[in-house]
Amino acid sequence: MIALTIGDKVQIDRLSTSHGRHVAERHGTLLDPGVATLSLEPGLYSFKTLTDAHLEVVRGGVLASVPTARDPKNPWPPPLVEPPQRGDDLPGDLPTLTVA
Repeated sequence: MIALTIGDKVQIDRLSTSHGRHVAERHGTLLDPGVATLSLEPGLYSFKTLTDAHLEVVRGGVLASVPTARDPKNPWPPPLVEPPQRGDDLPGDLPTLTVA
């Protein structure tokens, strides 16, 4: 269960894999500005917002791991340079959430 604080209306989409690509499927109704408490099934979720969002895990947990000395990506490589933004969407990160 998560608490999501948002400043504008938001649609949560659940991402599923089809033919090796992520496909967005609408999950629930539009969320109004304010705090929404959601119970999500395990999976990958995404949403777009024009304002800052705050996500808090209320119940459940997050699976995380720490790289070890045997990890081939330790130390992690430098991040890739992002290509210039194109299109009519505002530049920014697309928030995603994985529920395990």
